[in-house]
Amino acid sequence: MPDRAMRDPALETLADIANDNLAEQLRHEAAARILVAARRVRAMVGTHPGEHLVDTLTSGWDPRSVTALEYAEGLPVRVLDGFLGAAPRWARLMRELLDSPEPGAAAA
Repeated sequence: MPDRAMRDPALETLADIANDNLAEQLRHEAAARILVAARRVRAMVGTHPGEHLVDTLTSGWDPRSVTALEYAEGLPVRVLDGFLGAAPRWARLMRELLDSPEPGAAAA
């Protein structure tokens, strides 16, 4: 049974649920997804005015040394809470920035 438990993600999740760790794991996974998305978006838009908490934390993550999940797991709870709380506003701002026409582009 121990070998099976080590290989089966469902059994790992079951253990997380039983130990009441699932919510925290999901928060870290969400933060990791945001970090990866923010890095990709930054590559598309470059720097932009009004740096945001999401940008600040993303710039502090070095994907060559730790994974996004490891970085998220290392954040203090208050910082993680702020990061997750700020992400929806950041995402809306980035969508607006990406959807706006290029400066000097002719209107169709």
